[in-house]
Amino acid sequence: MTRRGRLPFLFVMLAALFAAGVPARAQTVTDPFVVQGIAVDATAADANQAREVAISNGMREAFQRMVRRMVPREQYSRLPDPRANDLAAMAFSFQVENERTSPTRYLANLGVTFKRDEVRALLQRAAIPFAETASRPVLVVPVYNAAGTSLLWDDPNPWRQSWAIVRSRDSLSPMVLPTGDLTDVGAISAAQALAGDRSRLAALAQRYGVEDVLVAQATLRFEIGSRVPSVDVALRRFGPAGEGTTIEAYRGDAAEPVQALLQRAVESIVLGIEERWKRETLLAFGSEATLSATVPLASLTDWVQVRQRLERSPEIKAVQLAEVSTTSAQVVLHYFGDAGRLVVALAQRGLVLGERDGYWTLTLRTGAPRE
Repeated sequence: MTRRGRLPFLFVMLAALFAAGVPARAQTVTDPFVVQGIAVDATAADANQAREVAISNGMREAFQRMVRRMVPREQYSRLPDPRANDLAAMAFSFQVENERTSPTRYLANLGVTFKRDEVRALLQRAAIPFAETASRPVLVVPVYNAAGTSLLWDDPNPWRQSWAIVRSRDSLSPMVLPTGDLTDVGAISAAQALAGDRSRLAALAQRYGVEDVLVAQATLRFEIGSRVPSVDVALRRFGPAGEGTTIEAYRGDAAEPVQALLQRAVESIVLGIEERWKRETLLAFGSEATLSATVPLASLTDWVQVRQRLERSPEIKAVQLAEVSTTSAQVVLHYFGDAGRLVVALAQRGLVLGERDGYWTLTLRTGAPRE
């Protein structure tokens, strides 16, 4: 077990960020086996017993949060419930912060890193499908159309307020909500976002350390006569893979406040994105294949970056270096699933796997964030 006193460091970092006017950047890669921010609170006959109870409860909560992050929602009822000793054996390490005690009570924040192979084995024994690949973070730009006006940074913007839930999601599909400060206001307007102004969207994305932007446009309507609210949503995504648009609609009822309807719409959208991503990246351990690819190299640093990204991809079982020169490398990838899913998974690591005339190439995408 390790303990870390992070509060002074955190205060210094926050002060530096505010001073520089730069928002905290999104995490490019999420480790599905690391769970942070578990608040534990237990009371017992003495502080030591309270601590044991709190840590045990926290480990169980961390496990549940981890597997729900990885497993499709329809499989939740089948999730195993390991005993305390089994949970302890699956933990690689844990960190305890902000400890507070009394003669009979213990409070703290807990972080747990689980062992990948043990968690995989547990879920495989239970025949539960799961995903481990995190998608690239997406910056959400929420534009609200109501009463003939388009709102983005204006207050109040109930649509943007509803998207605040993404800040606390524990997901393989991370989303980022802009802070809405003066720099954001100057970067892009509601009209420019709706027009898909790529240069301004790219500048905003760069500010938050992401490559993909989701312009989420909500249009509020009321049925004539009944005044029942409904909201039409257009989700327009911009990123290295191109542009795509999805249209959705949500109908309220006469007794449902507009804010509740907007909140319900956002929850449905976010959940849908998370579940679709899990299904698209489920690991297929029963299906293994190999693929030989050429890796163009401008320098040794390129190969180091490619190798590191391959090794961190859950779909890759092993990487063999067949040959290497000053300009290229030939690798054999042993992977789970099919080539299509491998292409999607490696794209999240900033790698472009492409095939032409039966020959595969693997390149580091220009502008991909470093890992």
